[in-house]
Amino acid sequence: MVEHAETFLSLFAVDMDAALEVQPPDTWDSFPLFQLLNDFLRTDYNLCNGKFHKHLQDLFAPLVVRYVDLMESSIAQSIHRGFERESWEPVKSLTSNLPNVNLPNVNLPKVPNLPVNIPLGIPQMPTFSAPSWMAAIYDADNGSGTSEDLFWKLDALQTFIRDLHWPEEEFGKHLEQRLKLMASDMIESCVKRTRIAFEVKLQKTSRSTDFRVPQSICTMFNVMVDAKAQSTKLCSMEMGQEHQYHSKIDELIEETVKEMITLLVAKFVTILEGVLAKLSRYDEGTLFSSFLSFTVKAASKYVDVPKPGMDVADAYVTFVRHSQDVLRDKVNEEMYIERLFDQWYNSSMNVICTWLTDRMDLQLHIYQLKTLIRMVKKTYRDFRLQGVLDSTLNSKTYETIRNRLTVEEATASVSEGGGLQGISMKDSDEEDEEDD
Repeated sequence: MVEHAETFLSLFAVDMDAALEVQPPDTWDSFPLFQLLNDFLRTDYNLCNGKFHKHLQDLFAPLVVRYVDLMESSIAQSIHRGFERESWEPVKSLTSNLPNVNLPNVNLPKVPNLPVNIPLGIPQMPTFSAPSWMAAIYDADNGSGTSEDLFWKLDALQTFIRDLHWPEEEFGKHLEQRLKLMASDMIESCVKRTRIAFEVKLQKTSRSTDFRVPQSICTMFNVMVDAKAQSTKLCSMEMGQEHQYHSKIDELIEETVKEMITLLVAKFVTILEGVLAKLSRYDEGTLFSSFLSFTVKAASKYVDVPKPGMDVADAYVTFVRHSQDVLRDKVNEEMYIERLFDQWYNSSMNVICTWLTDRMDLQLHIYQLKTLIRMVKKTYRDFRLQGVLDSTLNSKTYETIRNRLTVEEATASVSEGGGLQGISMKDSDEEDEEDD
C-alpha cells in the first residue's frame, strides 16, 4: 500500500510541478496547497518524510525563504515610514483601520497584507482580511499606530510560518530562530525610535507651569508597555532554549523606560526651578526686594496696598495635579507610574532644599515663605494620595525643608504684624479646609 501511494503521489507530482512552474514569481497562492498536502502526509506514519513528502519540502522551501525575506524588508520599511509620520495618538483597535477583503471560501493561511516594493512586472502579494483574533488582542491597547501595526505583522508572520508545520526539524528550527531574531531587531528599532521621539516632543513643550502632559507622551510610555509584553511572545525561543533575544530586548526596554522617566522628571524640575527663580527676586538684600519694601511701606501710609497673592503657588500646584492625573489615567503600567512619581517627588524636594540651603544666611521674604509652604504642603499631600510610600515622602530632605520653613514661620509670626494669614507648616501632611 505504501508503494502504491508513493506511485500515485509521484504521478500527481508531475502535474503539481507543472502547475507551479507557470505561477508568476513571488506569488503565494500555492501555500494552501502545501498546507493541505503536508498536514495529510505528516500525520501518516508511512508517508511522512517519504519520497513525495521530501520532494514537496524541496519545492516549497525556497518559496518560504523568499517570502520571509520579503516580509522582513516590508516590515523594516513600514517602521521607517510609519515613524516619520507618526502622530502618537493612541490606537484602540488596529483592525478598525484595516480594509476588509472578501476572499473565496477556502482555507487560506493567515498571511498579513504587507506591501513590498517589488520591481515592475512582478505581481503584488495578495490582500488578506484581518484574522478574527486581532480585535480580541488589541482592543485594550493604547500604543501608536506604527507600533500596533508592527506587533500585528510580526505575530501574523510567525503564526503563518508556525501553521505550516514544517516537517524537517532542522529547517523548521532555522525558520523559528530567524523570525525570533527578526522580531527582536524590529522591536529594538521601534523602542529606539520611540525614545528619540519622546525627547524631541519634550523639548518642544512649555517650560512654565502652563505645561500639560500631552497624550503623545503617555502613548510613548504605552508603546514600551506593549513592546515588553509582545517581546515575551515574539522573541522567546521555544523547546527550552535560552531566551537570548527576549533578554536582550527586555534589557533595552527597561533602560529606555528609565531614560524616559529621567527626561520627564527633568522637565518637571525645570518648571519648578522657574517658579523658584521668580521667588528669588524677593531675596533679602536684592534691589527688587529693597525697592518693593520701600514702595510698600511708603504707600501703606496712605492706602491699603494689596500684598502678593498665591498665584505662583496655585499655578504650580495645578500643574502638578494635572500632570499626575493624566499620567495615572493614560499610562497602562502601574510600575512605571510608581517609579516616575517617586523620582519626581525626590527630585522636587532636592531642588527646594538646595534653594533654601543657598539662602541659609537670609531670612525668607514673607511672600517666599507663604508660597513655599503652600507648594511643599500640597506636593506632599498630592504625592501621598498618588500612592508614594511614607518612607519616600518623609525623607531627610523633606524633614530639612519642613524644619527650615517651620523656623521661618515662627520668625515671621513675630516680625510680621499680619502673620501668614492662616498658612502654616503645621500638620503638613494634612490639607487644611481653606486650601481645598
